[in-house]
Amino acid sequence: MSQPFPYLRAIVVTLSVPCWLSGCVPSPAPDLGVQALHNQTEKRSLQQAEFTFLRGDYSAAVLLLNRFLRTHPQSPRSLEARWWLARAYQEAGKLSSAVEHFRFLATTPIPNPYQTEAQLRMTQLVDRLGESMTNASITGILVSLGSVQTPSDLDSVILTNQAIEGSMIFLDVPCGVDGNVLGTGQPFSLETMHAAIQHLHAQGVAVYLGVTLRCLGCFAQDQPNTLESWKDWEYDPQSRRLRRSPYYSLNFWSYRAFLVEWIAQLRDLPLTGLVFRNEVPVGMYEGLSPLAARLFAQEFGVDFHPVGLFHEDRSGLTTDSNSGVQLPAVFWKWAGWKARERLRILQNLVQTLRVRLPRFQFGIEVQLQSVADPVQGLVSFAEDWGDIARGPFDMFFVMVEGPDPPFLHVMSQGSPPGFSEDWAVSVMPMVQHLGKPEKIWTLLPGPATQARRQSWVLPEEVGRIYDHRGLP
Repeated sequence: MSQPFPYLRAIVVTLSVPCWLSGCVPSPAPDLGVQALHNQTEKRSLQQAEFTFLRGDYSAAVLLLNRFLRTHPQSPRSLEARWWLARAYQEAGKLSSAVEHFRFLATTPIPNPYQTEAQLRMTQLVDRLGESMTNASITGILVSLGSVQTPSDLDSVILTNQAIEGSMIFLDVPCGVDGNVLGTGQPFSLETMHAAIQHLHAQGVAVYLGVTLRCLGCFAQDQPNTLESWKDWEYDPQSRRLRRSPYYSLNFWSYRAFLVEWIAQLRDLPLTGLVFRNEVPVGMYEGLSPLAARLFAQEFGVDFHPVGLFHEDRSGLTTDSNSGVQLPAVFWKWAGWKARERLRILQNLVQTLRVRLPRFQFGIEVQLQSVADPVQGLVSFAEDWGDIARGPFDMFFVMVEGPDPPFLHVMSQGSPPGFSEDWAVSVMPMVQHLGKPEKIWTLLPGPATQARRQSWVLPEEVGRIYDHRGLP
């Protein structure tokens, strides 16, 4: 009598298969399963690193924790990993690296349970180092990578750097917008840039890299169809129409994603930091992409037409903010929004990159005109110095050199040493606002040009970068 049961069981199974395939029986959600697996992988990876630390193998813990941050940059456990990494660096005797990570935990706007202890440990380590890393002024040389053909071209720069007792070289990626071709007509080579950084590091020199974000799209040549869509828009006063700009707009999310990936590739290079240059500022007539105009119109609830902002009798404002030219109220809303939106994008970019590049310092270039004349800063450079100073930047780079510096002039023979009204008017507000003059880096004329001038009046703590963009 028991023999029919196997056949009955087979019949039930056979009838159940079509029902299961058609959805009668719910199947587990694959997304939830993948998410749970990913979460478990993250957890085990971090636990392995922590156990390595607790065993006292601090060098191995550093490697594992850095790998975790690179592999899981958006993980909610990233702050915990950074806490253990800072402690691993501290125990391994690499105090400078430990300070960087403790500083990140102490100053990040993301609330975390490590902030108070991180601040305390950072302060203690800075005292142990003998002097504050943030209070040490810096001296160095700015070199354009557009003039570097081989790493050996930098040997003379290193000698010059030693002559001025400098310990840093600022390598500037010039703004090339026609593919990878620079304004000089010479091709730019990423391989040469990498080799130059390695060469300088081997000489014991700290290396910073300067990039103008609006120009880096030229390195996305593998995305020709996307490149044109990333281009900004500008107003042409002659034709009184909008036209495509040769530069790229930070308003596009996909372009910002490209920037993050491009910059993150620098993680394996021995760089100390990155400075966001402003070689091509967003001027009065720029930043007018349809996306930016739409975002502005939505935020303020206005019917916004960029061409309608400009008229021939309003052009005087581009050079003189006190000209008395009257512009519609929507223009000033637009100018303020453009500056705030640019800063918001840069702040988010820095916060994202700090996770991918935890040992990097990040700086930003500021126009001195924006400090002396906030109205001109908004109109001509989309900058608000007060807001920028509160941003997550480690240093602020300003240019005070040129044939006719607008705010720094050569002292006359009869002027007493240390006296410069123009300097006090333009730069002292930066020093007073920050309270940390060492965070200000100034670009000064190179040794050859400087020898023909009187001395520049600078607070002692302010960083001095000498212009050496023309290699001998």
